[in-house]
Amino acid sequence: MVLDNLSVKHKAFGLGTVVSVNGKYITVKFDSSEKVFVYPDAFERFLTLSDGTVSDEIIADIDSSKQAKQRIIDRKDAENRYSMLKGIVIPGKENLNSENEEEESRSSDRDEII
Repeated sequence: MVLDNLSVKHKAFGLGTVVSVNGKYITVKFDSSEKVFVYPDAFERFLTLSDGTVSDEIIADIDSSKQAKQRIIDRKDAENRYSMLKGIVIPGKENLNSENEEEESRSSDRDEII
């Protein structure tokens, strides 16, 4: 998809022109400055074509990006579940089980008081 010289509109910066697309980054020249955005995410939240729309190709790129991110999240979740089953400590989650046990203990103490 060719985006160079495409006229776009930003919510805060107004009208601009796409200067370049480099991998996952898009550079847009506005009246007062040049800004770099993550492509295609910027079209999901900040940018539209100058007529206020987003093209089908950009929408397809946004959907593809969302699917890729979801695959990463799913893989990480599966790795974490596997690690927990095997008793492997995940950095940053060392105290997860002890915190849950403390919370369960406190809630059962409250149940007995009532």
